[in-house]
Amino acid sequence: MLQVSASELPKDFSKIMDTAQKEAVIVRKNNLDYVAIISMEDYEELIRLKNQRLKKLADEIGHEAREKGLTSEILEDILNSDD
Repeated sequence: MLQVSASELPKDFSKIMDTAQKEAVIVRKNNLDYVAIISMEDYEELIRLKNQRLKKLADEIGHEAREKGLTSEILEDILNSDD
């Protein structure tokens, strides 16, 4: 994994972008990891995994809510209340 300083980014941007197609590039600022530059393929995979986790969590919460007696009607009443 390549690491570059934020000050190197402008002068080596094209090279860094090419490298990011093969591996993540970590940009450091003030001696701290600041951002990562990754390929679109890696980005899309991260989004896909994040969405899978979110859907799984929503399904688990929905299942638990149904087990505890939450119905569509009760949920609608809650969402439409002025409180």
